[in-house]
Amino acid sequence: MPFNRLSALWGMLAVLSWLATGCSPEAGPPSEPPPTVVDSHVIQAGNGTAITRLSGRVKAAERTSLSFEIPGEIRRLTVDVGERFAAGEVLAALDDERYRLVARQRRAELREAEAVLREKRQDYRRQASLAEKGYVSETRLDAARAAMGTAESRHASAEAARELAERDLTLTALEAPFDGSVSRRHAEPAERVGASQPILEVISDREGFEVETSVPETLVGALEEGSRHEVIVPALGGAASPATLRHLGTQPRSSNDYPVILAVDAPPAGLRSGMTAQVALSLAEPDADATLPVPLTALVYTGEDRAHVLRITEASRLERVEIEVVAIDDGRALVRGDLAAGERIVARGAEFVGAGQAVSLLGEGPERYN
Repeated sequence: MPFNRLSALWGMLAVLSWLATGCSPEAGPPSEPPPTVVDSHVIQAGNGTAITRLSGRVKAAERTSLSFEIPGEIRRLTVDVGERFAAGEVLAALDDERYRLVARQRRAELREAEAVLREKRQDYRRQASLAEKGYVSETRLDAARAAMGTAESRHASAEAARELAERDLTLTALEAPFDGSVSRRHAEPAERVGASQPILEVISDREGFEVETSVPETLVGALEEGSRHEVIVPALGGAASPATLRHLGTQPRSSNDYPVILAVDAPPAGLRSGMTAQVALSLAEPDADATLPVPLTALVYTGEDRAHVLRITEASRLERVEIEVVAIDDGRALVRGDLAAGERIVARGAEFVGAGQAVSLLGEGPERYN
């Protein structure tokens, strides 16, 4: 009986030892974990041109702020915001009563100065004639000559004062410098305004429209004046128009962004100043290496200016590839690096997997990519 109990005990120890060693006395190392399922993207061939989309605002190519050169009270305003006008049309007028009275006064002063000048000239001619005959002294002749000179100066001053007064009278009317429309109104009738105080902001129909945006300093070298780009206006159903880069700023505005102005070559119907726009800039490649488009979600940033993607090899393993981001365009990045069209990369979630890891493709089950 004791022998049977000892045998049973040894049998139980043998079973426990077998379980502890993996259910087999000859169990090998633990098996590799199953592949991680990843969403992938096949790289397509690029077109050799980098496109960057930026936000901008539509403005009239020719615009100005109108004001009176003289102070006064506004008597009338003939246009309102949005109304159109023709060149030379009176858009606003000041109460001109005071300026009419001043002009009348200056005309009277000029007539008086003319009369005095005629008198002094006649007196001088008379004194000169008598001096030739020896009837008057040189002192008296000199006095007549000086009086005539003073009268001539006063006449010239009176004539200039009359011209200024008449000019001020004409300036009580504010005329349109070109055909266009009113974009903003700063004053109202019966309001007193000062010289050079803005009254109306107007835009012209002559020069069309332009779009103003700004680009970071990293893109300045890839742009040049006269280059062709594209402008898209969301408010007009995404209407697009070719645009020519007219101005590239030489001084940054803020945060190293440089101003860029593009002329809209073929403005779409309904385009108005103030509308927002998207500017699709076609950037010149800095070298002969072509760029390839990849999803923005495929990028893994490892530093301020460094990024990489994870390539899926033929053995269904991940391989890290360092890349340079050249431009960003509507959900994708144009990159340069050791990549080729037709290769497959992790499309999203790359930050959760790593190089050397075995993967399977989303939607393809256990099949391997060949």
